[in-house]
Amino acid sequence: MNIEDWIQGLPKVELHLHLEGSLRPATLFSLAQRHDVALGAASAEELGDLYRFDSFDDFAWLFLAGLDVLRDAEDFADATAALAAELAAQNVRYAEVTTTPLQHHRRGVALEDYAAGLDEGRRRARDEHVVQIGWICDISRESEDPQSHFTVDFLLGRTAPEGVVGLGLGGIEHGFPPEPFASSFAKAKANGLAALPHAGETAGADSVWGALRALRADRIGHGIRCLDDPALVAYLAERRIPLEVSPTSNVALKLVPDRQSHMLGELVRAGLVVTINTDDPAYFQTTLNDELRAAHDLHGLDRRALLDTQAAALDACYAPAATKTAIRRELKEITP
Repeated sequence: MNIEDWIQGLPKVELHLHLEGSLRPATLFSLAQRHDVALGAASAEELGDLYRFDSFDDFAWLFLAGLDVLRDAEDFADATAALAAELAAQNVRYAEVTTTPLQHHRRGVALEDYAAGLDEGRRRARDEHVVQIGWICDISRESEDPQSHFTVDFLLGRTAPEGVVGLGLGGIEHGFPPEPFASSFAKAKANGLAALPHAGETAGADSVWGALRALRADRIGHGIRCLDDPALVAYLAERRIPLEVSPTSNVALKLVPDRQSHMLGELVRAGLVVTINTDDPAYFQTTLNDELRAAHDLHGLDRRALLDTQAAALDACYAPAATKTAIRRELKEITP
């Protein structure tokens, strides 16, 4: 079997994927038409040309446009179902999808509608596409007052969506370290939610140390800058703390000069627990299949190593026990 077909048939788990970054041109255009939002494009095909960006500003424009079309429960349900269809086409069995409630609340979206849309989208993902979704709701570092506990209180309140597995921390790392958010993460962990912050993406090893020490992180989103500190690499490897690595995202946001220069292979060779992810797959024009193929072709991960990344993602995820057992059984049937 050629590598492309083998990757397609591989049962998959994804851990680092943003709902707000998953809107392909057809979905974004459809939602924009629903709400009469001008995107500067007369068709989904024309809109697709705007997905080719050369700067963070261009990416930010796209991301904000995507936020603007998510206005009611139906929008969130349709966006989730569209993502699930894409995941199903790649044989992804389970995904933990990040979404940021405060972004939508500040735009005037009622949290009850937001949660209802997520619930309906998650149901459609399961029933129509046989894809299980767990939600990670994240704090936007630069937007949320660390003392407000807005996000964690929402997750622990009566209007929370179903299927939330963890509290995340996203946004701008520089100038917004993890330590001030320690009380929110302590409250989340005390109530059974995992600590799943971004760290070591645009900032250095200190950001990862802060996430580990102050937030008691169970996984690290990105974490590529851990390589700046050999002691941190040793700590992560010894304690088997998974990294959620998203190579195409790192290249698209100019953190790495090109795909060949990405440190994915170095992270694997360092003995770290590496999972492979897409981050914002629509805007970065990638899929999990694409990421695995690049890992094979550009970074020397053979079929056994690719299989190991899926086993690592399964071990690191917070899917129900029955779901994990079923996927583990499928993985054991795969011949490297």
